[in-house]
Formats: sequence, C-alpha cells, structure tokens
Amino acid sequence: MINQPPRGMRDFYPAEASLRKEIVSTIETVYRSYGFDPIDTPALEYLEVLNRKSGEEVTKQIYQVDDMGMRFDFTVGLARFIANTSLPKPIKVFRSGCVWRRDEPQKGRYREFWQSDVDIIGSTSERCEAELLSCAMDALHALGIWKFRFRLNSRKTLSDILMKSGVSSDKVVPAIRALDKLEKRGEGGVREELIAAGIGEDSIKLLFKAIASKKKEFVDTDRLESIKEMAKEYGVKHVDIDYTLARGFDYYTGPVFEVATENSSLSVGGGGRYDELLGFYGSAAPAVGISLGVERLADLLKAERKIKEGEPSTAAHVYVAPVKDDAYMYAISVAKTFRSMGLGVSLNVTERDLRKQFDYANSLGFRHVAVVGKKEADLGKVTLRDMKSGKEEQLPIKEAVARILKGAEA
Repeated sequence: MINQPPRGMRDFYPAEASLRKEIVSTIETVYRSYGFDPIDTPALEYLEVLNRKSGEEVTKQIYQVDDMGMRFDFTVGLARFIANTSLPKPIKVFRSGCVWRRDEPQKGRYREFWQSDVDIIGSTSERCEAELLSCAMDALHALGIWKFRFRLNSRKTLSDILMKSGVSSDKVVPAIRALDKLEKRGEGGVREELIAAGIGEDSIKLLFKAIASKKKEFVDTDRLESIKEMAKEYGVKHVDIDYTLARGFDYYTGPVFEVATENSSLSVGGGGRYDELLGFYGSAAPAVGISLGVERLADLLKAERKIKEGEPSTAAHVYVAPVKDDAYMYAISVAKTFRSMGLGVSLNVTERDLRKQFDYANSLGFRHVAVVGKKEADLGKVTLRDMKSGKEEQLPIKEAVARILKGAEA
C-alpha cells in the first residue's frame, strides 16, 4: 500500500503550512505596496506554449498530460496571457502559487514547489530592474531576512564574453546552460559539459579567465552599473556584478539576477529580462520579473524559528471548553463572540470531560482556555485559564479578549 506522497513532493503539518501562507501573504503585501496587482493563469498549459522558448533542459522536466503540461514557472503563462490583452503599459502584476518540475529531488530542490513572482511588462528602462530588486529586498526584510546579496549579470554580457573567448554563435546557448550549473556541478563539471558541447579547451580557458576578470569592457556592462547605482537610491546596497551568473531559461535576453542568503548555499530568488518572449505568443513587449522561492524561504525561517516537523500546533488564540453538556449552547455563543472580536477560536466538538479537554489544549500549545459552565453562563462571563501559569480568573468577555490578545503578543 502506498502511503507516501510522490517523490519530490511533500505533506505539510499545520505549523509548516501556516508558515508558508504567512510567507506568501507577507510577500504579496509588499508587492501591493509597490503598485503591483494580482493575476493568475492555469496550472496546465499546452505543450506548444511551454516548449516555445523554455530550453531543452526544462522541456525534459515538464509533467505532461495529453497535449498539455504542468507549468514549470509563471513567466511563460504570463507571457501568453499578457501578449493577448490590451492593458495599458507598463503592466505591473504579481502571482503566487505552485509550479512543477520533474527534476532530481535533493536538499532545497523539489518537484512541486511554490514561488511568488512580480513582473513589469512594457518598459525597457533599467528603472524596472532597480524597482524589482528593491521590491524583493523589502519582501525579504518584511520576513525578517536581512543578510542577503543580489548577484547581477546580463545575458548580453555573457554572450559577448563567450564570443570573445572563441565560442561559436551556435554553441552560445549550450555554453550558457552549462555555466548555469556552476554552483551545482563546480568548475570541473562545467568544463566537462562544455567539452561535450564541442567547445575547445583554449576557449574554455579564456572563458573562465574572462568571467573571473571583473572587467567592464563587455556588452551591457554599462547597463549593469546603471542598475546597481539606481538600486542604491532605493537602499539596495548589496549588489554584486557576477559574470558567472547565467540563469537557465532560454527566454532571458538581458539583465539577470539572483538572491543569495548568508545561511544557504541555494538562491532564494531570481529572475531577469525577457524582452522577446511575449512576441512568441502575440503582441511583443519588453518585460522583466523576479521570483522568490517560498520553499527555500520556509526552510530558512523554519530553522530560525525552531519549528519542528510534525510537532502538534495551532494558530488559534483560545480553546473554549464547556464544563458539561448543559453549558454547550453558551460555549457556542462565547466562541461566536470571540470570533467577532478578531480571535481564532477552537471550540470543543467532542464529549470529553474538562480534564481531557485541558490535556488536548495543552498538547496543541494553547496559551489560554476559556472554561464555560452554568455559573459563567448565568454571569455572562468566562473563566480564563492561563495554560502556562495554571492561573484561572473569571472575566467578562471583553476583558478576556484583551487578556488573550496580550498573551498572544508576549
């Protein structure tokens, strides 16, 4: 009997699921503050759409369903959608959700994962890149993540470096795909892949020398410097121009970027400019976007907050425990009043005695239990038990709510 999820996919306990929803909500709040509006596209796209400009490596990773495939990112669906609209430009949009890739699962890499994207369509200005870096920075700060850096490069710069290293034009795309695996496979592994792609040893030596040089003599380096300087005006200080950065998708045409944190060897975000992609599906328009990886951010915050996988927990503020059956109707009324005043409330729905209700509330980590019996019903009050100290106090509903909220902030 199969009792596990498919390989590379996961189940989430309440604490983890709540954390992921918190991450998405926090990120989207920042996106909205920059004037971005939500859109959505289907989880399934026609294979013809997905394969149009994704690249050979990505095509192999698509989960196929008849003549369709599960989306591997949001950018392709966005391009198809926006290319067939007449919205005024620039268009500033965001969306969050699940994507799927039939990749080899490993630490920080899953076959089903969430990401939260933000894009600007209709402008070629580097002001777009600067604003996206700032937006991503503010989203990470809102999550309490402060130690990170942006890596910045351009596909035009990288192509120029390759050509000046003697790599023929028909080998540029395979070379970029190989360089994209530099962090995963190391220089030795990338050299092997470059040789397998038909690139000579002399060109490979020149290539690695050039990308390590930091020289500003290549195509588009002036644009990279402009983005970096403009980002400083937003308060984005940690931007490194890095010629090794490639980004794997074939649809990138200009500046590309990644977000690297101090506590992880994997990037937690990335994106770039894809000025030609919309033209494959309808009306052409320049575009650029960045994506934040919810899974990797969740892994970072889980470790920071010491959230243990599988540990029972709840996000509710208070548990309402009726002493006996004759107080149940009053317990319902108390729960409804608590909820109307902004509390998350879990009401006993079993026939357990009071002691077992306390045990249950304690196992889920409730700070407060509102005990209601005939006496409380007659007075219109609750007996509020602090599960941490064991102290009990009979309080009017309004005072009980204030006490519960104060405890939640502590």
